[in-house]
Amino acid sequence: MPCSARLEDLAGSLHFIGVGGYGMSGLAYVLAARGITVSGCDASDSSRMKMLRSAGIPVHVGHDVSHLCDAAAVVYSTDVPDDNPELERARQLNIPRLHRSRVLAQLMEWYDQSIAVTGTHGKTTTVAMASHLLEESDLSPTVLIGGELAGTGFTARVGSSSFLVAEACESDGSFLQYRPRYILATNLEPEHLEFFDGSFDRMSRVFARFLNNVHPDGAVVLSVDDPQLRSMVRGVEGRVVTCSADDMHADYRAVDIQLSADSAAFTLLEAGREVQRCDIPVPGLHMVRNALQVAAMGSVVGLSGEAIARGLAAYRGVGRRFQRVGECSGVIIVDDYAHHPTEITATLRAARGLAEGRVFAVFQPQRHSRTCALMDEFSRCFVGADELILTPIYRPAGQDPIPGVSSEVLAERIRARDDLPVRVMDDYREIVRYLRDASRPGDVVLTMGAGDIWRVAETISTCF
Repeated sequence: MPCSARLEDLAGSLHFIGVGGYGMSGLAYVLAARGITVSGCDASDSSRMKMLRSAGIPVHVGHDVSHLCDAAAVVYSTDVPDDNPELERARQLNIPRLHRSRVLAQLMEWYDQSIAVTGTHGKTTTVAMASHLLEESDLSPTVLIGGELAGTGFTARVGSSSFLVAEACESDGSFLQYRPRYILATNLEPEHLEFFDGSFDRMSRVFARFLNNVHPDGAVVLSVDDPQLRSMVRGVEGRVVTCSADDMHADYRAVDIQLSADSAAFTLLEAGREVQRCDIPVPGLHMVRNALQVAAMGSVVGLSGEAIARGLAAYRGVGRRFQRVGECSGVIIVDDYAHHPTEITATLRAARGLAEGRVFAVFQPQRHSRTCALMDEFSRCFVGADELILTPIYRPAGQDPIPGVSSEVLAERIRARDDLPVRVMDDYREIVRYLRDASRPGDVVLTMGAGDIWRVAETISTCF
């Protein structure tokens, strides 16, 4: 399909390969709501597939070339391997093949007030907070999120205004397709370096290019608490709005921060002037930093301090972001998507504040490439736990193992560094039995990882 072609002009359906993914399912849902004929398939069924079916979108389990019979174009993501049978068949039939970033880029053009949230950590939480903030101010945003929104349990929301809030994943550089009015940049650390020839410097240059994609009448809302982003401020050609919990020279600051076991509060300052006291119903300094950027964004689009505080207080969380799954026999079960060492450190800190007793951490590493590149960082990030259970490395489709990289090797690195008890278990039933016998009232069981480790938390919450 030529770059100038419009999605609404397609003479047939837009077929999503891997439609059950977080980003793909939400995009398919919003496009269908906008009048585009959409279909899709994925290797296995999921709650997201069921949600699409309930919206009247035909989606299939399994990949089969027969799914392409009415396809005017196919949409794929970076996670779809080149040898996928539908992708190969589309190539043979010369059916246009569109990366999801290209489709999202065109969707952004349909919304005058598009907000892209990017960064290594915190994207999903920040999008969810921004969504609640705009909803509480009757601005009815359309939302695309890499998690499940509280209230709907789905990855998207279709609004009625000109606001769109979406994640702009930095992992493979495809976000350079986007031209949003506003960019919220949370932080930047080495991650997904396989897409950047192993170079964090190259990844940083690509990230800096994206910041200059912002609309001339928009703004980049940037956290200068992150040293890498702080170094990029001077290179942004458009308007930059800085945020910080530490830097007294930032445009927006969070001061008088109070952290409790299940919430946080701060005073919002704009140019050194007190604007509003804000409360958020989630714990952790990292959550305060997310909320601060959303508050700054709210101010930039014209919301009052009272509206900002009301919107942040209404935040209802998002699936797998420090999600309290349950409490059984006095043991609190929390699940989190944390899969990078910095995220793990922050999540364990929040869990420590919640626990009256011990913290049992269960971590499922994801991707051999990430585990290999960050092995040293992973070996140092679990200091907030009293006991650690590692599962085998979760390997998404198309990802090959790396010899010498395993959870057993990581466990040995951790043991060599400190005396943290570490176990490697490959059977989820064994993990549940162990935690059931070892935990006591007041303890916290924390499952972490980007794969299916949430199943352990779900099982524990029902069987204690």
